[in-house]
Amino acid sequence: MLKLIIADDERIIRESISTLIDWGSLGIELAGVCSDGIEAYNMILDECPDIVLTDIRMPGLSGLDLIERISQTDLSIQFVLLSGYGEFEYAKQAMRFRVHHYLLKPCNEEQIIESMKDVIQEHYHHRAFQDMKNRQRLLVSNLHHNLLSNIIHEGTFLSDHRAVPMDAYAGFMDFYNTSYELCFLHFLEESCLMETLEKVYAYMKREAPGIAVYSIYVKNNLLLFFESYHVSYDQMDSFFRTMAGQIGETNKVAPEYRRVSFSNLASLLETVISKVKRFGMIYFMNGLRAVPICNYKTVITRLEELTALLADGGGRQDVYLQDIKGILDGISTPDFLRQVGSTMIIRLTAEGNFHSPIDATEFLMKLNQQTDAEVLRSMLLEKIGSMVSRPAEGARNYSALIENVMQYVEENLANPNLTLKWIAENYLFMNVDYVSKRFIRETDQKFSNYLSNLRIQRARQLLSEGRGEIQWVAQQVGCGNNPQYFSQIFKKSTGLTPSAFVKKINGGQ
Repeated sequence: MLKLIIADDERIIRESISTLIDWGSLGIELAGVCSDGIEAYNMILDECPDIVLTDIRMPGLSGLDLIERISQTDLSIQFVLLSGYGEFEYAKQAMRFRVHHYLLKPCNEEQIIESMKDVIQEHYHHRAFQDMKNRQRLLVSNLHHNLLSNIIHEGTFLSDHRAVPMDAYAGFMDFYNTSYELCFLHFLEESCLMETLEKVYAYMKREAPGIAVYSIYVKNNLLLFFESYHVSYDQMDSFFRTMAGQIGETNKVAPEYRRVSFSNLASLLETVISKVKRFGMIYFMNGLRAVPICNYKTVITRLEELTALLADGGGRQDVYLQDIKGILDGISTPDFLRQVGSTMIIRLTAEGNFHSPIDATEFLMKLNQQTDAEVLRSMLLEKIGSMVSRPAEGARNYSALIENVMQYVEENLANPNLTLKWIAENYLFMNVDYVSKRFIRETDQKFSNYLSNLRIQRARQLLSEGRGEIQWVAQQVGCGNNPQYFSQIFKKSTGLTPSAFVKKINGGQ
């Protein structure tokens, strides 16, 4: 149930509202009743309600002051303002804090209930939207972590670390246009690693929320890197140096801290790989979990060769898959199986012909949660087999990436606000510039042309079938409630207005 607090300095009003309405039937628990703004503020901090019904004019702390103070916290609360004063100025101030519900005294039970129903609906819509954003953020975070892990793998085992094919991953992450910071903590013993990471993550969550922090630990050295987010890093540098001094009390020596700025992620990764590749065991941290990058160079080199052969296609897929199975059967370490498996899945996905990025990311999340070597082998062989068999099921004119774009457009053609940017960022979780270039290269047309042509094609079909009025057809093909605009683009494409087209296909009748 949602929690509600009522605040009003008039006793008869707050008691009437609290007792006359059956809050339970609305799915609301009445957490408390307050006689002024200060009491309401304290109760909000204690109860963390979902809804607050408050008077505007109260002693000590007005309703607007209360809303302003709560807006500075991390609490997500829906406010309903109750006042006997109908001046527009109050409503204007309330709207500054995104308060949309404003009841004027005197108001009856029905008005309050209707307002509450609106607030409840808004609350659940907001919660559903936040849940979706959190799931998307988790998918993107896992994808980026796997991408970076695989790039570090490849760079470690290549004789020239600068030969890592970052362009193959450019559709999933920005390697060239965003600056990054790289922080070093030298002489950090393993016994202090987890405590140090906990402090770093807590600091970044507080000072730079939403900025992903990636960390590598190798031979008593901790490397941390993240997108640049400040002009000055004096405060952060001070935090690291203070923390290093505190660690020195339990460490044999105090760790040394330094920070280097990079113009882009690609140059940072080249530097990192050049520094860590000489070590036999590298740990790319996933939060507080150490994911080892093992120096099994021969095994990895052969698997990379087989993956490249699978990606190129040809008639020996079964032979390559059998070779992969033989190699995986010889690996008994779950961490190493996850490492080489992630590399193969991402590489096949990056080729664009075998799998969607979303499916691959979800599979990698499941793979990273598995600890049994036999199950891991089975999962990998089944997934790789299904990925490389997809193109043979029928002739495919486009890659899986472009097929996904086209399928999404087909299914959402009625959406008048459909854009490639939204599809790329919210459905594919990819860079829109990369998707746009791929779309043009594979289809020989811009996305806007494809979308417009598809809308006209669908409109011609619906009009030919006599499925509905012209206004209805316009809505079905994404022209919204604007038949005039629909008529203009239809005529530009066909040379006829929709009504003339219908008349023509009916034999001029």
